[in-house]
Amino acid sequence: MSRLGHVGRERLLLWLGICLVALNLRPLVSGLGPVLTQVRADLHLSGALAGVITTLPVVCFGVFGSLAPPIAARVGIRRLTLVAMLAVAVGLVVRVVSGSGLVFVLGSTLALAAIGFANVLIPTLVKLHFPRQIGLVTGVYTTLLQLSTAIAAAVSVPMSAALGGWREGLGVWALVAVVAAVPWLGLLRERVALRPAVHRVTWRGLSHSPTAWLLAVFFGIQSANAYAQLGWLPALFTDAGVSKTGAGYALAVIPAVGVVVSVVLAALTARLRSFRPVVVTLCVCYAVGYLGVLVVPATVPWLWSLLLGVGGGTFPVSLMLIGLRARTGQGSSALSGFVQGIGYLVAAAVPFLIGVLHDATRSWTAAVAVLLGSVALLFLAGLGVTRVRYVEDEIGTDRPEAA
Repeated sequence: MSRLGHVGRERLLLWLGICLVALNLRPLVSGLGPVLTQVRADLHLSGALAGVITTLPVVCFGVFGSLAPPIAARVGIRRLTLVAMLAVAVGLVVRVVSGSGLVFVLGSTLALAAIGFANVLIPTLVKLHFPRQIGLVTGVYTTLLQLSTAIAAAVSVPMSAALGGWREGLGVWALVAVVAAVPWLGLLRERVALRPAVHRVTWRGLSHSPTAWLLAVFFGIQSANAYAQLGWLPALFTDAGVSKTGAGYALAVIPAVGVVVSVVLAALTARLRSFRPVVVTLCVCYAVGYLGVLVVPATVPWLWSLLLGVGGGTFPVSLMLIGLRARTGQGSSALSGFVQGIGYLVAAAVPFLIGVLHDATRSWTAAVAVLLGSVALLFLAGLGVTRVRYVEDEIGTDRPEAA
């Protein structure tokens, strides 16, 4: 095969591999919620263990995401991506074949840890192999991620009923993970090294970068809002007088709008000179959506959800900026681990805080006010990260921690 043909085949496999990985990063989470009651009854899960299961995703994403860059530097980013997809499949199988609640949690932990790795690896792969198409590839990737999130939530109950139970309904996603591993078998030979000979960007080095911290805050706040909405928005709407069906539809609007926003961003990013107008627009939509939820939640809940869904476009923007604020693939890998490691741990705390505030005040006012206030921080961090700066320049190539 000619060199040109080999490069074309490699790029095709990379495109396919990234797209298939995207389809596996959230169904494990979104598909469980609708059948969690059945799972608890069948496995005799305690309330405490069920609580662990619902908070496990963001904790695993944060902890294991931060470990991805050094491991990828040792074993290779493509190999680690392949292992991650196989681990997702194994974890999904383990959790549906066992009759033990503890084994269910362990299987879920394995799969979620692998997803935590993949969350960090994909932005790095995009930076390495598509440096001039970061916006387009990231837009397609996040579109597929959000689409699979919505599909898994929508089909979880009917698919479980059609296949014979929740085990079969959740286990189907293991097949999707196996399929996602296939392109990476053809990409095992590392063409681009993650570890340059000198000036390696490290976690310690990034701790001296204002841009890295601003991006971590930006990513963390947008993630916190997404998980807070997923966990509490239906309850807020039903407490305000919206029917359970209406509240469910209102929640479904958010990921649906997110898909559209990702598509639009993918189409626009090549023409954008700056992400600042995008960030301002998204934050304004977020703020108006929360004001509507705060003041008149039951009037037009679908409109507030639509605006919150537009605001959720900060997720693909944050992933695009990870690739754009590092000069090298290795720098992007380190930055991705730093940003997502810190960001997801922040996201793990906020939904818990929302629940505490609601229980303490017997009202949603304080909780929504906190989320509205977080949009102000999101806006300020967004203004910072939209300035064109590179983390390698900020930490300095002569610093010992950056070498």
